[in-house]
Amino acid sequence: MKLGNTTVISFINLKGGVGKTTSAVNLAATLAKANIRSGTSIKPAKVLLIDLDPQSNASLTLLKPEEYNRDKTIVNLFRHELERHDTENSYDLDEIRIASIAGLNLDLIPSGLDLFDVQDELVRYQRYYLSATDILFNALNKLRESEDKAYTHIIIDCPPSLGLVTLNGLVLSRYYIVPTLLDAYSHWGLDKIIERVNTLRRCKASCEVELLGILFSRVDSKATIENEVWERKFQVWEQEYQQGLKKRTVEKITFETKIPTADVLRKAVSAHCPLIAYNPPDSNLKTAKEKQQRVWHDLVQEISERIKERR
Repeated sequence: MKLGNTTVISFINLKGGVGKTTSAVNLAATLAKANIRSGTSIKPAKVLLIDLDPQSNASLTLLKPEEYNRDKTIVNLFRHELERHDTENSYDLDEIRIASIAGLNLDLIPSGLDLFDVQDELVRYQRYYLSATDILFNALNKLRESEDKAYTHIIIDCPPSLGLVTLNGLVLSRYYIVPTLLDAYSHWGLDKIIERVNTLRRCKASCEVELLGILFSRVDSKATIENEVWERKFQVWEQEYQQGLKKRTVEKITFETKIPTADVLRKAVSAHCPLIAYNPPDSNLKTAKEKQQRVWHDLVQEISERIKERR
């Protein structure tokens, strides 16, 4: 589905521990400090990060404990939609949106643990005019129309499943990215993710989401020999996948940019902020931050180029 001129990207993977949330948070924050070309003009990006994962790691990364309100999360939207009478208005996301995270052009819609229960309850959702997969899209349309401020990007951190909550994210997305580890099993399960998303597109004509790329995350830069072996194995899978497509493409599935593991990333999480807003206490960490942040800038550039090529 289209949401004005906003670029919507979901991050998904069926496995945990692959750097999905770290990727979503730091891509969103890096974009939020960038300038975006719009036609012939250049303007500051305005980004919304939506945490759809019940584990709420993106929310807890960006909010200090005293800032996080478990009673004001994305759960409110789904609960309201499950319980409201047809004469009631749909939920206003402005009730839970948190603006200007870390002083950036970055807003957050946080998640909560009760989303685990909501995922099960959505199975019984019935309204003749609205699908259970369109609840988030409907609410975002209302949010967009209620203000004079448009987002250039919406980044969605999806749960490690392909249930109805994840489908809400995918249905309104134009692209999805799959973060994965660079290891012997990095390609395991990717076929199933791509297959399920393609099925969603076939079954729902309004869904236009497509794979933007697979991102190697948490890469151990010291394991050079192992990385080369695992990357070759992944390339074999990639070739087999390409051969199975009815429409061949020469575009690489994996991003050239790889996200290395770094202690400074963990320290930024502990400080409850994205890397770009983290203020290291010593010169060594400052150098490490600058080096790591350049990687995120490279990823933003590569993503922008891929999107431009597809338009």
